[in-house]
Amino acid sequence: MKKRATIIDVAKECGVAQATVARVLNGQTGIRTKESTRTRVFEAAQKVGYQRNAIAANFRLQQTKSIAVSIPDITNPFFPELINGIQEVLIEEGYSMVQLYNDWDANVEKEHFNYMVRTCVDGAIISPTGLEVSFDALDHIPFVLLSNSEKFSMYDTVGNDSRNGMRLALERLYQLGHRRIVLFIGGSMRSGPNWRAELFREFHQEKGLTILQESILESEYGVNTTSSFDTARRFMNDFLTKPKLPTAIFSSNDILALATLQVANEKGIKVPESLSIVGMDGIFSGEVSYPPLTTVQKNRRKTGRCAALTLIEKMKSNKDKATKMQLLSCSLLERGSMGPPSKTNKI
Repeated sequence: MKKRATIIDVAKECGVAQATVARVLNGQTGIRTKESTRTRVFEAAQKVGYQRNAIAANFRLQQTKSIAVSIPDITNPFFPELINGIQEVLIEEGYSMVQLYNDWDANVEKEHFNYMVRTCVDGAIISPTGLEVSFDALDHIPFVLLSNSEKFSMYDTVGNDSRNGMRLALERLYQLGHRRIVLFIGGSMRSGPNWRAELFREFHQEKGLTILQESILESEYGVNTTSSFDTARRFMNDFLTKPKLPTAIFSSNDILALATLQVANEKGIKVPESLSIVGMDGIFSGEVSYPPLTTVQKNRRKTGRCAALTLIEKMKSNKDKATKMQLLSCSLLERGSMGPPSKTNKI
């Protein structure tokens, strides 16, 4: 195996002192070096195949130039675009990314926090497994949470304005003439059904509508995407056989909505003529479903970039700043799965 080239090899090649070579290759600016000397050093380094040892250099600076990103569900198509946004910023800032996932297991998440401390990451971006997570183990490591929950108000958080996004969908369904709307919640999340159910009830009260029996449906929570889809399919296989169906179903995420759409298609229920289906997140699968899924779209890449920029700013600042909660707006992306109810299905 070929021996790794060192600063000593570079110094021998160009006939320059090792200390000078080290200053040039490490980018030190405290002592000025002639441009001709710098050129000789760089040419020699290229000739001998020298590669800077970033680990050793960062060790001297007490940095690892690495950021941990912790997510609960690696199978959830919500996360890839968000992580791309994070990575874009980290590359721009000269950081590498360590990606961790815990499969919604709080004990694994806790061990990952310990791992972050042991490996001396410079910071972390975390999508918590639940609202009761303790971050005490992170000690001095700066972190930003991917969350829109007010229960994390003591930390820096970046999330999507899902409340307003859900209201956009309900308002549009109402505008189209829907009066029998069902809320379907569950799946790959742990924030709980409370605010969604409360908003749904508030909306009905504002519009003078009655909450019908089985207007709020709950599937299993805190499961990975595959299990979430299978569970939602079984749930809808039963629900969509009932004699009096709603004219619209709003799902708390696209996975639940796509499972609903698939079962409706299998049962010959016309979408959107007999049943409008709306999801939330804006994942790619909804774009290629039949019919294409109407969804509350979240700007996941922008969310990731915002979280990464917030963390970088936090790491660079020497002062304690007030924590901030950043909510990014959502939009309603109307596609073929939503339309006005048929005349025979309105009442």
